Amino acid sequence: MSCFSNPVVGKCMTMCPESEIHFRQSHNMVHPMEKFRRHDSRCPKDDVHRMVKEYTRSAAGSNHRQPDLLRPPDVLLKTVRYLLNLYKAEKASQYSIVFSFVCDRLRAVRQDMILQHCSALDSSRILQEMIPFYFDTDYVCRRRNCDTYDWKLHSTQLEECLSKWIETVATIPRHFVDTRLICSYILYNIPNYSALLDLYNWREFLDNGTFDVLRDIILAFRLNNYVRFFRRLHELPSDSIVVAAVQAVQILRRRALHVITMAYKSPNNKLPVTAISKWLYHDHVSDLLRCFSVPCSDLILVSSINMNDSDDSYRLLAEID
Repeated sequence: MSCFSNPVVGKCMTMCPESEIHFRQSHNMVHPMEKFRRHDSRCPKDDVHRMVKEYTRSAAGSNHRQPDLLRPPDVLLKTVRYLLNLYKAEKASQYSIVFSFVCDRLRAVRQDMILQHCSALDSSRILQEMIPFYFDTDYVCRRRNCDTYDWKLHSTQLEECLSKWIETVATIPRHFVDTRLICSYILYNIPNYSALLDLYNWREFLDNGTFDVLRDIILAFRLNNYVRFFRRLHELPSDSIVVAAVQAVQILRRRALHVITMAYKSPNNKLPVTAISKWLYHDHVSDLLRCFSVPCSDLILVSSINMNDSDDSYRLLAEID
């Protein structure tokens, strides 16, 4: 997305510009999430009040900066909240469809935000609403099969949101900053070598208790101290977005199983499945071990653990209770 010297103010006061509504209706391009289905009808009908501007790439000859096509910050914020409520309402019944729809429409929100050069405060308000969605869906999609989930694209979009949000934090009053997102950002970055430095850079925004827990989590990850890692992870404040640590959880659980297989590699060594469950902080550890060729049993023959890279193993390694 290009930067322009002349600012433009959006004039579209609805979630979808009128011209786009007419175009998509006439070309039968209305998304299923934008249709209203009555209980007594099998044919859902277009509902202009449910239509949301879709993301489109800039192309030669097109002008994305027309005021009538751009939504001002308050409308963008309203749109984000509508999309998040839609996701919460529909994710249990049609996850893949609503996930794909919301991702696309949030991308269009960010496009409008950038094309208008929204203020840092407006941008932060919008981004702080949508970022938790990306953490939550990243976790859910790692835990289940979702045919509309592209790990690379999702990761890129999350990092774009975080990068833009970090820029805004530097220029807005501190009380407008959502400390939950700071905590989530630190958890998300645990696998990076700069994680501890990032934590100290954010120290002034965190209370001493949260800072100490996050520091212990990062150090435990670096030292492969999986027992302390999981214990401290679950000591974070109750409103923390703990699922942001899903990548670190997957990595450390896999390392832990390698350590266990090496430490107890004698052919006759057995461990109680309850002990492994406690060490890995995993309520369904029998299902996880089954992915590594271990039959279900109260005592696990450690030499029978066959580490592999199956999709099921990665899915179960990601579980956060």
